[in-house]
Amino acid sequence: MKFLTTETLTELEIINNALKNEGLEEISSESGIKKLGEGAWHFAYLIDKEQLVLRIPKKIAYDKKVVFNREEFIADYAATKAFYKQANRAKKGICPEHFEYFVNEELTYTIESYVGKSIGLGDQTTTQSKRYGTELGEFFLALENLDPPYKGLGYLKIGEKGEIKGELEMDLREFILEETKEYQDELDVLLSSPYEFNKKKVIKTAKDLISVRSIDREKIILTNQDTSPENIIFSKNGARIIDPYPLLYTGTSLAANYIFNYQTFFYTVHNTLRYRKSNYYLHIHQLRANAEGFIEGYTNGSKQKSKDLNVEVFLKLVTMAYTHYQLLNKESLSREQIIRYGTKEQLKERLEIYLKELEKYPLD
Repeated sequence: MKFLTTETLTELEIINNALKNEGLEEISSESGIKKLGEGAWHFAYLIDKEQLVLRIPKKIAYDKKVVFNREEFIADYAATKAFYKQANRAKKGICPEHFEYFVNEELTYTIESYVGKSIGLGDQTTTQSKRYGTELGEFFLALENLDPPYKGLGYLKIGEKGEIKGELEMDLREFILEETKEYQDELDVLLSSPYEFNKKKVIKTAKDLISVRSIDREKIILTNQDTSPENIIFSKNGARIIDPYPLLYTGTSLAANYIFNYQTFFYTVHNTLRYRKSNYYLHIHQLRANAEGFIEGYTNGSKQKSKDLNVEVFLKLVTMAYTHYQLLNKESLSREQIIRYGTKEQLKERLEIYLKELEKYPLD
């Protein structure tokens, strides 16, 4: 059985159990099943008549058996529901308008509005890609105008009283200062490594950028860490976001995460098991055009926003290079690490790319 359930059920049976639970018409036969695809954690099905998407968790994710944890599933799905609501306040229709979930050991699923078919990166012109990026940059900027619906900082969890909140309870300024020190420590490790790159130039760049990192200009917002092309529907009517990874943090940091991923990360991980099917290396021009549009939409002509963003992208590059260096120094990699990041040979090749990117990183 490929689904996370204690029952011995066929694919049709588990889909119909979910539909029955939602008061929807059941599917009469296997020929009526319309599979949209699968992510790392869920199978997705189109419920055509109601134009809904049903997602059912997998029994195996990253080659490991998934352990049912009610609290974690509820926190995950409640966070998604909260983000969809907040996102649609920032820009109506950018996320599914309807989202519900059900969690128990016998049957767990989410069901949400179907937002349409995506135009693949390979079928987009760079002009289209840039336009999608601009829309998403404007959306991320709009999120910053909204107060967060929950207290705390970081990824969402369920509190002692059953409330949703950020996993950390600390002052944002204090957290950013602590995080900045961690970034500097990571950079120091890279600078003391045996890898050859223009360390003198990187030291100067880091000094100039880290010293002006945005702190007092930041506020906590509910935002989204996972905006990979897999989780964006590039529709004829604009970009739509699905399957987010919500967290309470600063807008600038997560905007920079988006830019770093589209400018650099996605195409460099094309040879990993996790990203191999997406062939991102074939769509570098579209990815970078998307990032260019995002920057324009997010900064909206603000020189200060542009400077703050430039610092954060640099820090994303530092921490990704550091992550690769640390993985290379491990005696062996776990199966999940190999799926996400590849073999040590691939890690080494990618680290050298990131170090070159650090070396030539532009000062604003």
